Amino acid sequence: MLTTITTTTTTMVTLTQAAFFSAIGVVTLIALLITKELLSASVNERAIFLSRITATAINPLIFVFVAIVVVKVMEVI
Repeated sequence: MLTTITTTTTTMVTLTQAAFFSAIGVVTLIALLITKELLSASVNERAIFLSRITATAINPLIFVFVAIVVVKVMEVI
């Protein structure tokens, strides 16, 4: 009985942490996409360079976002 309660509690904490980190990843992706668009609209050379740097951070976060979407779709199906 005690093992069942411990396992259930551990699973709940893990799901809560996964949802929290997923939300952080999505918010970070949105912030980086906005920053990239604003920097790429500038004519300043340094801003364009920073735009390219943010693009390197965006690529892995897009893969994380796709993974989150796939997991959520699989939960529904």
